Amino acid sequence: MRGERMKAMMLQVEGDVRFVNAAVVALGCFFLLYVFSFYPIFLVPLIALLCGVIAFRSPPFGTIAASLFAMPAVAYQSGLFGWIFVGILSFVMIKAFDEHLQAWKLISVTYILTMSPFTIFGPLVIPFYMVSGLLLGSKKGAMVAFFSVLVVLSLSVMWQTQNNGYMFYDVRDFSGLYNTYGAVFKDFKLDRPALGLTQTFIGFSTAAANMFDVGNILKNLNYAINGVLSILLMLFITPYGLSQVIAWTGAVFLIGFLPGRTRYKSKNVVASAWALIIVIEVFIAAFFSDLNIYAANPFLFSLPNYVVLLLAPASFLFGLGTIWLLEKRGVDLSREAIVLKEEKEAKFSEFGLRDLSLTAGVESLSDVGGYEETKQEIIDTIVKPMKKKEYSTAYGLKPAKGILFFGPPGTGKTMMMRALAKELDIGFYYIKSSDLLSQWYGETEQRITKLFKTARDNAPCVLFFDEIDAIGKKRDRYSSDDVGPRILSTLLQEMDGFKSTKDVIIIGATNIPREIDPALMRPGRFDKILYMPLPDKHSREEIFEVHARKFPVADDVDFKKLAAKSERYSGADIANLCTEAARRAARLAEEVDRVVPVTMNDFLEVIDSMRPSTTLSQLEDYEEFRNDFERRSTPLKKEKEKPEDAVRWEDVVGLDDVREALLEALEIPLLHEELMKEYKVKPIKGVLLFGPPGCGKTMIVKAASNELDATFLYLSGAGLMKTGFQNAVSTIKETFNRAREKAPAIIFIDEVESIAQSRDMAVSSVGEKVITQLLTEMDGVKGLKNVMLIGATNKPELLDPALLRPGRFDKIMFIHPPLKGAREELFMKNLEGVPLSKKVDFGELAEETDGYTGADIASIAQEAKMKLVRSRLGGKRKVLKQKDLLKIIDGRRASVTPAHLKTYFGFLEEYGERR
Repeated sequence: MRGERMKAMMLQVEGDVRFVNAAVVALGCFFLLYVFSFYPIFLVPLIALLCGVIAFRSPPFGTIAASLFAMPAVAYQSGLFGWIFVGILSFVMIKAFDEHLQAWKLISVTYILTMSPFTIFGPLVIPFYMVSGLLLGSKKGAMVAFFSVLVVLSLSVMWQTQNNGYMFYDVRDFSGLYNTYGAVFKDFKLDRPALGLTQTFIGFSTAAANMFDVGNILKNLNYAINGVLSILLMLFITPYGLSQVIAWTGAVFLIGFLPGRTRYKSKNVVASAWALIIVIEVFIAAFFSDLNIYAANPFLFSLPNYVVLLLAPASFLFGLGTIWLLEKRGVDLSREAIVLKEEKEAKFSEFGLRDLSLTAGVESLSDVGGYEETKQEIIDTIVKPMKKKEYSTAYGLKPAKGILFFGPPGTGKTMMMRALAKELDIGFYYIKSSDLLSQWYGETEQRITKLFKTARDNAPCVLFFDEIDAIGKKRDRYSSDDVGPRILSTLLQEMDGFKSTKDVIIIGATNIPREIDPALMRPGRFDKILYMPLPDKHSREEIFEVHARKFPVADDVDFKKLAAKSERYSGADIANLCTEAARRAARLAEEVDRVVPVTMNDFLEVIDSMRPSTTLSQLEDYEEFRNDFERRSTPLKKEKEKPEDAVRWEDVVGLDDVREALLEALEIPLLHEELMKEYKVKPIKGVLLFGPPGCGKTMIVKAASNELDATFLYLSGAGLMKTGFQNAVSTIKETFNRAREKAPAIIFIDEVESIAQSRDMAVSSVGEKVITQLLTEMDGVKGLKNVMLIGATNKPELLDPALLRPGRFDKIMFIHPPLKGAREELFMKNLEGVPLSKKVDFGELAEETDGYTGADIASIAQEAKMKLVRSRLGGKRKVLKQKDLLKIIDGRRASVTPAHLKTYFGFLEEYGERR
């Protein structure tokens, strides 16, 4: 486990920005205390480490701690410096907690850049400036660089020494200033040595005395101010001073600027290469400042001047190589894009909005598993029009004004939006719709109006309304005095207002799409309405594999099997399932003190104990809404997940004529429409299947739903009646409309007699309305092209006669009990794979089961198989014999009686059979 602990620690260091923050604060503190000698030298790194630890928890507090530790050191060296540092400390205390300004980072980086040139680490100042440009961004980085270069040059002049940071000045230009302000500059010199551990407390009193020597400070203050201003003026009018300020500031600006505007792979390295400007400027400044005159007073680094000059390109290459290694490891130091987005995000601060593109997680749409059609739809309607302007111009394409995502919870709607935010690389603001609601009258409408105005002012951007049903609910759901309709009206007006604004997109997400007001869903507001279904089998396998990468997995884990056993699980369900499986293994690992991989058994036990978060009823509601409202350019490929025991054509025995009727009704009108028109043949509208229970009526329809490439809509007569007659009328109407929209389609009504009972027997006028509605839909006043109704009943005598005429049920088929050949085939199919004696005679079994239905034969086979199971549990391995099957048959009776058959034959005599 020791190796795993080390690995976990390294991964944490690599991925946690707090370690970077701590390092910046610690380095700033170290260089500050190193230059202003006060504490014993061995204490300096310890104090810096302490400030870094504080910064790990809170960077502002770490910066304040570093400044407080430096305060006595600065005052110990110079009282005037002490008062200057009081101003700096005051600024730190006030601004350190400004989240958007991030003053703590500016201050710590400034400490590094201004103090490091006066230490033995000065030759590394070019890499420091490279990193500061990347970390701070172009504007803040340039500001810090401008200030730092001026401070370094000014301190070099005042201390009358060259620095180790390649920033040069010519002492001859400042000889007049030394004559005038020399005495004051002496007060700025750092000529006091560091104290010993026992002398430190005395040093505090010396620092306090320097600070409160008010008379001396006031006496020199005016000279000090004039001296500093004179130095700055001289630096700006000398070629080496002005050129250095421009070169260092400009290089840092470019280093910070470029990565935020480019997306190529090595953007940090390419941007950092602009530090070559600094290297060139080092040689130019050395020439103008006549560096050779300092042979008697070499650099603090105590090397010959030409060697020091050669260190500049070496320092540049070292910085470039370091950044290349970090980028290769996946560490992106560039903050320019983030800084720009944070500036925009600050304008939405009063609404408490977060920019999803600033959050951790997926980096692009390609990182989202599955949903290929939905991702392509987003790319075509938003990403391409916004990124590839040439195509937008050529074809007049514009991004969709709005997209509504709906689907079960946990399917990845928010994750998809987070990926889209990273893909677009623009402001992408997450709005929890319920947070916009206020208890005060009119405030919610005002907040919505102000939010949209802010979005317009900061375009291009995306407003992502999660749970949009909270403010977009149907107006008939509210009472007359409720504020909901007013809120919705305001939202609709603001969405319409975007017609004159480019590149501002509204995206909504909901788990209850039926609650959304229809006015919100029209094109021009939500141009696209996209379904986010539960992941299919292949996608679930990918999701399992992605989450399993986070922990050790045993060789016996079969992700395909896990995907097959997790039907109806959402992505969030699978993530939770993997976490629980890993937790089981972790408990065992803790007991044995070693890494224990997650096994297949861990996954299976968790699956058995966890239920999916989406019910079958919810899935039906989503599917209905999808059929009614979904708008997408390319249809969503719905891959039916057929269980291993799904019914197929070959499973249906003895019903070939029914199969041919179904295929003829759907395939011929589709494939040979011109022939149908030539011979004026009208497609079949309906098929009635009647006969005893267990003869295969429902089975043939199940096979059709699995095998035919058609929309399959199911209605249960009993289920419709549970909702009441009035709702049954609406449901029938909606189902036929949905079938017309999704043709070719099959509508299957099981127990059709329960809703199409003869009107002479109807219990009420409402019941007659149900029958009337069904007859109206079958007559196809609205047209039933490529739509077929299949009805199944055990009691055909109860059906309304009007339903049975041609043009409604064109085919009426009696599904009789299987004949001898079919019964023989049924026995063979149901006993397939079972160890049988060679003497088993399927013909004899078929003879003995005259009048038995397919369900009867399946039940006989099931009992025979259970007998083998019981034998196996008893330790014996047996084969199934003829006498075993005959014994079971002797104890059974056919489920279809002569009385039943008499009823069906009577119906046939009255209405006939149309095959």
